[in-house]
Amino acid sequence: MRDLLTHRDAMGTPSAVLSVSDSRYALMLAAGMGKTVPVPNDAKTVLFASTGPFWVQYGAAAVLPVTDDVSGAAPELAPAARRLDGTTLLGLVAPSDCTVSLTFFG
Repeated sequence: MRDLLTHRDAMGTPSAVLSVSDSRYALMLAAGMGKTVPVPNDAKTVLFASTGPFWVQYGAAAVLPVTDDVSGAAPELAPAARRLDGTTLLGLVAPSDCTVSLTFFG
């Protein structure tokens, strides 16, 4: 698995351009139907992109919120990127059909 590194431009300044990951997933989510995906063993970071809103739960299946959840363990709405810090499972769910891309880095 490739590391999440920035590259230096011609002037030696770090840029926000990343190498292509060798661990990319695309999940087709149907409205209200959750999916879980195991995190690759060497992954330390995940980048998310989607065609619509989605919720993610770390370490468990995700459920669409229908009431207030102030437990501190609610699913998270459409994060851009997260350190995984030992998370081995991601749960995803969306209110309408969409595709979610997950790009993993070591």
